[in-house]
Amino acid sequence: MLYILVAALGVAVARQFSWFGVFAISTILAVAMGVEGALHDRTLVKVLHRDWEVIVTFQAAYVAHIVWDVYGPRLMARLGR
Repeated sequence: MLYILVAALGVAVARQFSWFGVFAISTILAVAMGVEGALHDRTLVKVLHRDWEVIVTFQAAYVAHIVWDVYGPRLMARLGR
């Protein structure tokens, strides 16, 4: 569920921010996940693994949305023939 939420956040951010904004937001998410992991006494490896997954999900959603904006109309036109 967390990854669906993060992916939706990435799509929403794609409309408003540039790459720098995406980097800043994904860094804030990673720090928040690290703090949450420290509070629940998880090992550093588990926290870093979860942070990496969240950052990749967020940025993949951002890139997918940008690619869809660029190539989506052409693809839909081809499929509609």
